[in-house]
Amino acid sequence: MPFKTDAIIRRAERDDLDTVVGWMSEPDFQYFLYGDPAQSPRQIRERIVSMLGRAPGQTMPGGVQLLIDSPSLGPVGLVALQNISWRNRSCSLDIYIGRAHLRSRLVTAVAVLRALEYAFDELNLHRVGAFIYAFNTASWRIFEMAGAKRELVLRRQVLRDGVLHDVYGYGVLREEFDEARRVRSRLVESASLEAMVAALPPDDPEPGA
Repeated sequence: MPFKTDAIIRRAERDDLDTVVGWMSEPDFQYFLYGDPAQSPRQIRERIVSMLGRAPGQTMPGGVQLLIDSPSLGPVGLVALQNISWRNRSCSLDIYIGRAHLRSRLVTAVAVLRALEYAFDELNLHRVGAFIYAFNTASWRIFEMAGAKRELVLRRQVLRDGVLHDVYGYGVLREEFDEARRVRSRLVESASLEAMVAALPPDDPEPGA
């Protein structure tokens, strides 16, 4: 792969349940989770059990749950490819990062790139979409670095700490990701992925800061 890290993507299994529930019960983690973060530990566990469930053998799954794992860092986060339309070759993407790595732009970049590689190279999809909070600048800047285009703005869509924030809708086509990958692969001959991420514009201040 052109992005050289030791991070891999693998199927999330039932043995990963406690790790994932631990991530999703963290307040900082829920702050960036799309939708309503007010869930009890039981609700979170039931949701994850449902996410990790496997479809019957004769059924094409409508979603794929993958764990981002690393020999050097251990489990890093969860990738959810949801609302898969096999006919239209499209899906939506959610990436959940564990608290220890939540604010690392390099970890976020690896997660995004690995997820898109899986969607396009392994699942042979044509389009991947994502909703990202406007204040989550690290995520949407990295998504743009991977070739994604901002397609819509949902104004004042989510409430955090008493403030309503916009949500950005992004989409990336296979050829756009391939072009971004070609460009980045040429750059990594003289610069690491870490250096490229470090060169991104600084994040906006934290909400309420």
